[in-house]
Amino acid sequence: MGVAASGKRMGAGGRDSLMAGPTVCVVGAGTAGLEGLLSASDRLDGQAELVLIAPERDFRYRPMSHDSLFRPVAERSLAIADVVGLAGATWVQDRARALHEGERTVLTRDGDLVAFDFLLLAVGARPMRALRQGYLWVRGGDPRFLDEILRGIASGEVRDVGIVVPRGARWPVPAYELALILAWSAASSQARVTLLTVEGRPLGMLGSDVTESVTRQLDAAEVEVITGVEIVDGSKGEADESAAAEVTAVPEQPAEEIDVLGGRPSDSPDLRVDAVARQRFDRLISLPTVAGPFLAGTTHDAAGFVEVDETLRACGSERVWAAGGCIASALEHSALSAQQADAAISAIGAEVDNDSAGFPGAPAVTGTVLSGQRERWLAENPAGTPEPSTRCLWWPPGRAVGRVLAHRIAAWDPSIQPELPGQPSGVMIRVPVALGCSGQSFPARDAEPTPAERHARVRDIENRQLMAVERRERAGDEELRALSGELREFSAREHAVEHELQQHGYLQHRHAHSGSEPPSSQ
Repeated sequence: MGVAASGKRMGAGGRDSLMAGPTVCVVGAGTAGLEGLLSASDRLDGQAELVLIAPERDFRYRPMSHDSLFRPVAERSLAIADVVGLAGATWVQDRARALHEGERTVLTRDGDLVAFDFLLLAVGARPMRALRQGYLWVRGGDPRFLDEILRGIASGEVRDVGIVVPRGARWPVPAYELALILAWSAASSQARVTLLTVEGRPLGMLGSDVTESVTRQLDAAEVEVITGVEIVDGSKGEADESAAAEVTAVPEQPAEEIDVLGGRPSDSPDLRVDAVARQRFDRLISLPTVAGPFLAGTTHDAAGFVEVDETLRACGSERVWAAGGCIASALEHSALSAQQADAAISAIGAEVDNDSAGFPGAPAVTGTVLSGQRERWLAENPAGTPEPSTRCLWWPPGRAVGRVLAHRIAAWDPSIQPELPGQPSGVMIRVPVALGCSGQSFPARDAEPTPAERHARVRDIENRQLMAVERRERAGDEELRALSGELREFSAREHAVEHELQQHGYLQHRHAHSGSEPPSSQ
């Protein structure tokens, strides 16, 4: 049995022919899913039946403190049922297992068929360990190991800490924040903090201005940075997270050596190249890599992510859009996911209204990369602070974001600030996110690619993102040069006109008069 959009049950044979109006179905109840559902309720305003498919009961978030720039308050939760009720939707509390676009149905884990006319996929991604050794840093996970590391640094037991950004970490900013706060806390000790990243340059996907700002801060904090390396973990089986770790830093292959069309590195697909260094650390922290949902019936890439075009429509689809962590993108952030959900719903709304002007434009990563926050962070997180904040670089923080979702949460939770406080100083950015269909898709789970093919596809996505950033920067430089040229031309014309007026006696040289005697008039 299945749930039709009107809340009625339907048989496995197809859609309910008596259903009136289009059905818009949202799959997933993270930031993108809930923002999409609420945005659909506002945008369509009763023109369509709304359905949410999600197994979660709650949406969890941590607002920032009113009195602190960096420290969040205790985690809160929002009941999914309340959001569904506000949106006037039907809730199928289950997980999507397969999509059948031809039949316009979603098959759930429990065997229900959920009908749709238009679908927004927002099922997120799966964080995975890239290294067996060391601690795994996941936002919202257990941060208490930081207390242990900081105590070890203070006692002299921990002298070397390594922080790793692996291939496929689609939001590397937390690694830089961890490196900074550990270095700030260890300033009076002999401990050394090393950041090892697969990126060619620090936070290069956010632009050269961000790279320069972050590099200065890392240098000032005496963080050693090793860029352009894959970190290979040689341990076997389960490892003790709190034990010393030894890894190998493998040099990155140049981008031109990746065979994108073939879906694999052109040389040594298993990355067995000469190691540049073996690194040993008393403590090791790594960001997770991520894997896509591999949802059957979707056009996904070699890493399992849904491929979308620039309008967030699933590649090769007429009725399916996707947003958030489940799409093939080099960058992922909650605020970006919310923007993508809004844009996708605008596109779906245009289909419902037959309005060709419904897509607002490709979402971009927007925010501020902070600088000069060391003293304030130390003041708010003095030595011995349990679970010190790791938010010291990116603004605004938080998961409860979105044009609609954030305001709904603020309305329900009186402790939430509906507006951000004064913005701290830093580099303000608006970074385009490269999207597009690769033509190297895997439409079914029985065609899952090899690890080498996955690696090459993720590498291709990252390279496209870097090229998008570089194009944006070149366009900005050209615009700046054009404006500078226009300014010089205007200044030259101004001087020419001023000279001509002086020649005809309408203007006097500024230094020609002194004292109280007024200039003679002509």
